[in-house]
Amino acid sequence: MTMARTAEYPREPPRRRSRRSKLIVTAVIVVLTLILGVIAADRVVDFTTEQKIASSLEPYGEADVNVEGFPVLTQMAGGTLDTVRVTADQAQYENVDFTDVDAELFDVPVDTSRPIGTVEASAVIPLSTIDSLATEHASLPEGMSFTTIDGGLFLKGSLLGQELLIGIDPQAQSRQVVVNATTIKLGSAEVDIDSLPSFLTSSISDIVIDLDFLPAGLELTDIKATDTGLEISLHGTGVSLN
Repeated sequence: MTMARTAEYPREPPRRRSRRSKLIVTAVIVVLTLILGVIAADRVVDFTTEQKIASSLEPYGEADVNVEGFPVLTQMAGGTLDTVRVTADQAQYENVDFTDVDAELFDVPVDTSRPIGTVEASAVIPLSTIDSLATEHASLPEGMSFTTIDGGLFLKGSLLGQELLIGIDPQAQSRQVVVNATTIKLGSAEVDIDSLPSFLTSSISDIVIDLDFLPAGLELTDIKATDTGLEISLHGTGVSLN
């Protein structure tokens, strides 16, 4: 009995990678290497730029700086950084203390002698600083100081052996904080300020705290009381710290 033999076909030799394919792979590797190199160089420039800006801000306090946008190299070549974020837990400017500083700077010139295009910022002025500013730039009733209660701003003192609280409404007006009394609370009795004669309330109305020490170009846009002080919002164009 003869068994049929299965037909056998010669195996094809493995195809060799063409010269063209090798060139394409090599080109891709070269391009990727260049891209990674550019990214690495850009990150180095980004880091050194952030460190340089942070160093320039050291006279005002320790700040965290983040240069936003990519690539930074082209921004530097153009002479301005698109956006720089600056935050600080504490800062001091013109001997005035601030906390919780958060600022976004737009169109920041590489040449620090030129002003910053636009600034949007917020910060808290501590209660002790508000007292100092009011003493220096306004006339507070003797023995009274600012305090915050349940998100409201008050002047606190004593009268006839009882605690005196004067409710205050702070308003932002350009580079000034204008505070007006709204209520008076003596002990458990509370009186609406409008019900009292003006000669009794003149010293606690239209109290103006001047903030001309702020960098030129910055103006107040909003004020609100917090547990630790007054949180101010600022906006400005052509702002310079010099």
